[in-house]
Amino acid sequence: MNSLSKRERLEATIAGKAVDRPAVALWRHWPVDDQRAEDLARSTLDFQRAFDFDFIKVTPASNYCLAGWGAESRWVGNQEGTR
Repeated sequence: MNSLSKRERLEATIAGKAVDRPAVALWRHWPVDDQRAEDLARSTLDFQRAFDFDFIKVTPASNYCLAGWGAESRWVGNQEGTR
């Protein structure tokens, strides 16, 4: 089997077809940069450029959905971004 592009690999995987290798990605939290969309996007893209994974997972703060309800959070140094 010839080497697939990232998109072809993901599409084939989702369709249940054979692929040349499993799609690979790693992700992490950006506990300071996740407070502003622009900073989160920059950090995520820099990480992708450095490692060239098959796909990108955007990883906002775990409680991002609560801000719309008026909740506030504070990061106190946890390396995984836990607030």
